[in-house]
Amino acid sequence: MTFNVRYDTAADGANAWEHRRAMVASVVRFHAPDIVGLQEPLAHQYDYLRERLPAYAWEAAGRIDGDAEGEHCPLGRRHERVSAEEHGTVWLSETPDVPGSSYPSAGKPRLVTWSRLRIDGVEAVVCNTHFDHESDRARVRSARQLRTLVGHLGGAGEDGSPSLPVVVLGDFNCTPGSEPYRVLTERDGVRGLPLTDAMSVSDHPHHGPTKTFERFDGAPDRKIDHVFVTGDIAVRQHGVLADHWDGRPPSDHLPVVAELVL
Repeated sequence: MTFNVRYDTAADGANAWEHRRAMVASVVRFHAPDIVGLQEPLAHQYDYLRERLPAYAWEAAGRIDGDAEGEHCPLGRRHERVSAEEHGTVWLSETPDVPGSSYPSAGKPRLVTWSRLRIDGVEAVVCNTHFDHESDRARVRSARQLRTLVGHLGGAGEDGSPSLPVVVLGDFNCTPGSEPYRVLTERDGVRGLPLTDAMSVSDHPHHGPTKTFERFDGAPDRKIDHVFVTGDIAVRQHGVLADHWDGRPPSDHLPVVAELVL
């Protein structure tokens, strides 16, 4: 599951975090993904969700200082089934190891939190990210960097194929057909491993709405949240969850889920 939970701001009024935090936790608890990537929670939101979701172990870093400051991209795993072999965070910038760094055109620092996991005896890499919301140029550069990172983490060989399956979750702030999306999925002419949108290769037809960003108004108008895969992975099902509580949404984004076979 990938789920942008919306950062806490009083400007959201009736949709502010305090009024919907239990719903956000319930979405994850009820659907019970083995792996979940969240976007946008501030430190106190992250703390709340960790407390309410004890079945999960988490990795995360604040995008400003690499610790607790700023929004996070937490990566959670159901600890009874999934173990972590290694994990890390890199910033989407020309200096990826420097906390708080960003591309010059980006509105905010952006990062990727990743884990090398073991699931039912099989190793896989999972990355969770949130691309910039203001600059298409920053998103394109982030897409190129992410492809290179995926190749490195997946142990791509000389033929370009990864030795480990890789799953990439996130809010990419780009729709299918856009330039950043093309860079992520292009087979030729771009360095690094190409990614495949899980929605496009699912064995079963897509389930639920086809858009994910709804601004709390119940009318999602574009799909900017995606699950990408590369390597030896089959996609059994793909869906967007329309969970609401009597018309009230848990966030301004709908979660995306994919059932993957490694």
